[in-house]
Amino acid sequence: MKEIKKSIGSRLRGNDAFSLVELIVVVTIFAVISVVGLVSFTGANKKARDNRRQADLEKLRIALEMVRQVGTTYPSAFAEEPVGLVPGYIQILPTDPKSGSYRYAVAGGQYTFTLDAKMEDLGSTNGDYGSGYNYRVTNP
Repeated sequence: MKEIKKSIGSRLRGNDAFSLVELIVVVTIFAVISVVGLVSFTGANKKARDNRRQADLEKLRIALEMVRQVGTTYPSAFAEEPVGLVPGYIQILPTDPKSGSYRYAVAGGQYTFTLDAKMEDLGSTNGDYGSGYNYRVTNP
């Protein structure tokens, strides 16, 4: 009977608890998994914003081509008012999801144009166009 009490007593004194080393290993594994997840999430956000930039510039390019078909030249600048580029083509001018602006320039006697954006993911770029702009769309 004394041996049974001794056996029960030793179990209740903490022999079944986690050691400090085991806790440190678990916390370290959790930290590594969290960091990997955070890095992946941040990269996905950058790519999503870059995809939006590319879609915005393509939308602007199409609208500019439609304007050119009606008139003979491209607009000299974007309208400052919130209705956008040209009423009927784009209701609201798209803006960069992070910096808020794209760059538009007309050249060649208003017969060619360039649209520039600042991409975050360097794999999405297609050149260096100054002032941090690294993606360009032009008329065909």
